[in-house]
Amino acid sequence: MAYKEKECPKCGTKHTKRGLYCSRSCGNSRPMPEYQKQTMSEVKKEWAYNTDEGEESRWRINNYEEEEPPQPVRDMSVLESDQFVQDGDIWTKCD
Repeated sequence: MAYKEKECPKCGTKHTKRGLYCSRSCGNSRPMPEYQKQTMSEVKKEWAYNTDEGEESRWRINNYEEEEPPQPVRDMSVLESDQFVQDGDIWTKCD
């Protein structure tokens, strides 16, 4: 059964399929409202500037060719008497 030729509102492709869209991927996509874009932008900025993972992510985006910076050295005075540092990890002695 042939359908009349239509133009897909998402990609502009002319098609003779059933329905408004030319494919399932075009039919499943929805435009993002401006308020949602703004909210996502604010959340992403907060994550990028206020978390360690965000700092590292921003550094990797801007300096992808450079080597990774050394990890900060923790102050040893915060360790308890039964704790020690090995390979950058804090360990606790068990007796």
